[in-house]
Amino acid sequence: MAFITDEELQDLKDQVYKAEEATQSAKYISEKAVEDEKENSRKFKIATIILGILAVLGVAGTVYFMNFGATGMISEKDHKSQVSVLENKVSELEGTLQNLSMNQELDSENTGESAGSIEDELVYAVQIGAFEEKNLSMFSDNFVNFKEIKSEGYNKYALGNFETLAEAKRFRRELVKLGFRNAFIGSYQNGKRIKIEEAW
Repeated sequence: MAFITDEELQDLKDQVYKAEEATQSAKYISEKAVEDEKENSRKFKIATIILGILAVLGVAGTVYFMNFGATGMISEKDHKSQVSVLENKVSELEGTLQNLSMNQELDSENTGESAGSIEDELVYAVQIGAFEEKNLSMFSDNFVNFKEIKSEGYNKYALGNFETLAEAKRFRRELVKLGFRNAFIGSYQNGKRIKIEEAW
């Protein structure tokens, strides 16, 4: 039977212990490497998903702006065309006002009445503005279709002398198209504003 000394036995135990330590260390390193690989794989998947979402959003945004975003924008040529159309409408309205003024002057000459002969008559006009600190009274007194009414600390401006509410409504629609969105119809008698309800 073989004989082992205590020293040899101790050496064998130390070797077995070191081998077990090496095995555990290798196992730990192997498990850590697997965990790190799993973590890196998980991070890679998340990064891929995020990049995919960003790519989809980028494509969707590009498609949206190409199809829908450009609808609110107009070219300079279209803008000039629209401005030209509006300027033509302004010119037409100015012509209409001048014609009305001339017609009233001709009517007054034919009937022998003065230009201000609408006293006691109910007339309609379209008010286009009311200003506290602006005074636009640099117009000719002969311009009979332009009214300046000073009331309650405001300078109010109205256009037109219409016999019927329907005529005034047509004129107001044209002014709204030109940009006077707050224009409204007022009725006047003897130079004073009266409520339209009272005129009916």
